[in-house]
Amino acid sequence: MITRDTVTEPAPMVHQGNIYGSDEEFLAMAVPFAEQGLAAGEPVLAATTARNIELLYDALGPAAEEVDYAETAYFGRRPPQRVAAFHRYWLDASKRNGGRHVRIIAEPVWNGRSTRDVLAWKRMESALNLVLAPTGIWMICPYDSRVVPDDVLLAAEQTHPSCMQGDRAEESGHFVDPLRFFAECDTPLPPPPADAATLRDAGFRSLRDFLSAQAAARGIRSQRAMLLVTAVNEAVTYLSSRSAARPTVRLWTSPGALLCQIDQPGAEIDDPILGLRAPTLTEAPGDGMWLTRQICDHVDIRNTPRGATIRLHFPTSRAAELLQAPTAVF
Repeated sequence: MITRDTVTEPAPMVHQGNIYGSDEEFLAMAVPFAEQGLAAGEPVLAATTARNIELLYDALGPAAEEVDYAETAYFGRRPPQRVAAFHRYWLDASKRNGGRHVRIIAEPVWNGRSTRDVLAWKRMESALNLVLAPTGIWMICPYDSRVVPDDVLLAAEQTHPSCMQGDRAEESGHFVDPLRFFAECDTPLPPPPADAATLRDAGFRSLRDFLSAQAAARGIRSQRAMLLVTAVNEAVTYLSSRSAARPTVRLWTSPGALLCQIDQPGAEIDDPILGLRAPTLTEAPGDGMWLTRQICDHVDIRNTPRGATIRLHFPTSRAAELLQAPTAVF
């Protein structure tokens, strides 16, 4: 959990894009950004590709040793993990920089992602304008136009209030307010299959028994089953705080995932970044949804005419990467 007890009031958060088409254009942005930060005593993190890390390291000379580096593919595999990684770095760096900016070069990975994943990362880029607003992060997100699709390049301008060209900031003419961007991303969910396992009027005990039985029937056991129960329980707990009605819970499978949908009659979710803010020592509504997002591959949240819906995509034991580290949560 994050505490601000030892963190001074931060400088204003800045979130900028950078579309580059060559190594030289990347360095024209990254080198002055890093050098100016180091000169001001500001921590600098470069979370980018291995190639760009090498380029930046060589270009900075002796100052390269003062920069923190992370290969971007491993700095948060999914958007909620990515946001959590930014928070952790900011929290640690803020303890020692006296409220000045914490500079981050944060290049997302776009190649090889599914359509669903690309949409989730676009949504995250927009959400950062809200999630990171209380921090003193100055973030530039590079996009390599040589390999990034055109729709992602457009999203770069839609999700960043300004874009850097070299060391100059230019206002983005395509920037979209995050709430409107979310609405455009959050299309209606396809209905659950007719044969989905269903628990109506779910109470917490019946929910736990239902989930445990369904997990066992699908080969999800032990710690993985406990994580499923935890993720769903936190979502149900949050929805129950929004309405006194009992929810309906449905489960079904898709390749590599178990889907769980919770429908809460009469509820309305008014937090557009629910579960993306890291919890603090002061308890806040929706803190448990942060854990749900860390556990699940995807979390879909929708308001409907009847209430609110949360759909969780939980990786099954057949997801090969989980077999490499079966006890890892995030």
